[in-house]
Amino acid sequence: MKRKLLAVIAIAIPGTLAACGGGNSGGGTPSGTASAATCPTGSQKSGNGASLSIGSKDFAEEQLMAQMTADVLDAHGFNITDTFSAADKAIGDALTSGTIDMYWQYTGTELGDYLGLTGFPTALSAAFTYVQQKDEANGICWVAPTQFDDTNGIAIKSSQTGTYGTSLAAFGTYLASHPSTTVCVMSEFLTRPDGLPGLVTTYGWPSASSFHYTQIGTTAEKAIASGQCDAGEVFTTDSAIEANNETTLTDDKNLFPPDNAGLEVRSSVLQKYPSIGAWMAPVAAKLTTPVMLTLNAMVEIQGQTVANVAHTWLVQNGFLSS
Repeated sequence: MKRKLLAVIAIAIPGTLAACGGGNSGGGTPSGTASAATCPTGSQKSGNGASLSIGSKDFAEEQLMAQMTADVLDAHGFNITDTFSAADKAIGDALTSGTIDMYWQYTGTELGDYLGLTGFPTALSAAFTYVQQKDEANGICWVAPTQFDDTNGIAIKSSQTGTYGTSLAAFGTYLASHPSTTVCVMSEFLTRPDGLPGLVTTYGWPSASSFHYTQIGTTAEKAIASGQCDAGEVFTTDSAIEANNETTLTDDKNLFPPDNAGLEVRSSVLQKYPSIGAWMAPVAAKLTTPVMLTLNAMVEIQGQTVANVAHTWLVQNGFLSS
């Protein structure tokens, strides 16, 4: 699931750009999929100075979404605190305990890691509606579905597509007759159903008992670029994929779980301020995979600050006046 390499450590960091978010349950985004009583949609004009907290996981994509949320809600009369950063599952505990009021979570991560479900929908909109309905019972509302999919992937150098192919199926065929190929993955990928076992059953990859997979401690973009790995595990909106001239192999059979993001808000908070979803939904609708790749690269590759990248994008897209 998304960003599994992060340690489960919650830290309060005054002045950081990561917002205080929570998240192991979710609630309403598309109208009509969550009950109005639990996850209402409202039309209030202002937050009238109400103080709320938002959290984030400790990587650029999460911090950008949290900063955008803080900026937009601040512009609508809220006082947003954004000094809490944590990994799964600590950030989910922070949401349900009331330490934070909201945070951005990924659908596949929530459905698989928090709710322990399998066999859920693979289309982004269907997965969002599904997790929204499942988490409503936990007092958590999902609002504002994004359009990007930041799921697991296998990347190769773009220059090698003629040799390896461009799909997981083609690469599996190649591996069967080229056992010296170096494929680098994180340790948990070897046992997760949506990791190597799924690649074996879905795409005919050789199993760990018949092929040596190299274990690494992080995603493989740099290792692929340096030649240490021929292919490796990545997350599909990581800016390092494009920066290192790499290609993510296509997952034609939807093995990897859908991982678009939504804003998780405790239902008690949304009942007081039911327009949060309405204010954030147009922002989320513009966060496509190409947009997220560009914004991530501005922070991770170009070294711009999260605050500046988020604010500039919001102004350019008409969500803030200046």
